[in-house]
Amino acid sequence: MNKRIESLQALRGIAAILVMLFHYRFYLRGQDESGTTIWDALFGWGIIGVDIFFIISGFIMVYTTQNYTQCLFSTKRFLINRAIRILPMYYIGLLITFLLSGAMSTFHYPEKVQNLLSALTFTVYRTDIIPHYIDDGGMYNIRWTLNYEVYFYIVFSLCLLVKHRLLALIGFSAFTTCLIPAIAGFQPTTSIQGYQFHSPTIGLLTNPIFLEFIIGAIVGYLYLNIKNIKSSTKIQVIASFISLFLFMYIIYGIYNENLRALNIESTIILGIFILFVSLADPLLNKCIPHILTYLGDISFSLYLLHGAIGIAVMKRMGPVELSNYKGIPTVVIAIFLSVFISHLTHKYIEIRLTGKLKKRILPVSSLKKKPYKLAN
Repeated sequence: MNKRIESLQALRGIAAILVMLFHYRFYLRGQDESGTTIWDALFGWGIIGVDIFFIISGFIMVYTTQNYTQCLFSTKRFLINRAIRILPMYYIGLLITFLLSGAMSTFHYPEKVQNLLSALTFTVYRTDIIPHYIDDGGMYNIRWTLNYEVYFYIVFSLCLLVKHRLLALIGFSAFTTCLIPAIAGFQPTTSIQGYQFHSPTIGLLTNPIFLEFIIGAIVGYLYLNIKNIKSSTKIQVIASFISLFLFMYIIYGIYNENLRALNIESTIILGIFILFVSLADPLLNKCIPHILTYLGDISFSLYLLHGAIGIAVMKRMGPVELSNYKGIPTVVIAIFLSVFISHLTHKYIEIRLTGKLKKRILPVSSLKKKPYKLAN
């Protein structure tokens, strides 16, 4: 079994909190406030947590499959493992959102029915909302990132069939995000606004945001090839200092708006930061607060549930009047309930239920001793 990288788990926790505060900042607006508020300045950049999630996802897929053999059995094992990891919590989260969002009244509105069917089947249906390709203001809009996750898992599973997995992954991403659009007459771009295809599915499949997973996969490959070099202690010390420098650079970049969320160029910087944080993990994990790794553990549940819980709390706290800051108690309660409920779903669904499913369904190990290599 691969050793868990605690610093990455902490970054997951931070990413989940950033995304939650990004969404909850709307509840902090006073009745008379308009335009950009102090809450937008404080938390408006929190969507960068999505970039962190995507990079770490690409990294972890390379890291956890480093010993998988090149065969169909590995692909099958990987897909089953990912399905067991994602789907139970996803559909329970969808059910919770459905119940908190009016439940049966959904079926009185065709657009809500379409959104529900889209959520159930991981399909997209809007060409005018990019990079979501779903209703970004509708029920369970947070799921748009899961569509890209599932897409990446499928592509990555196919790359397990070939010898040079990373090269195959890079080649596929170049084909979909550059070559196909160029053939269709579009100028290749790295913008997440993607290409104006008439099909939302093709729009999603060719959107350059997919490159964030590839950046994560490259970072994972570099990590595997650097971490076992002799004089690893020196590497850890150097990586720690570089991580600190990059952290300050990222904060400064966010402050002056040079580093932006959902931006490929900024994602490269985040990827380099994550690489050095991972290399420095043996030193960093000694000073990482347990609360951050705990939030990383429950980050998937927290990411899926915080939106529905926040809306439910806001509806019930609506009549409360506390000058222009009535949203503060709403957000405090929403954060507490989101963390508490996510703790329960993580314990009973992500650990216990998926653990039982893995024992029943997951194939026998398809591992090998040789490390993951780009080339001989």
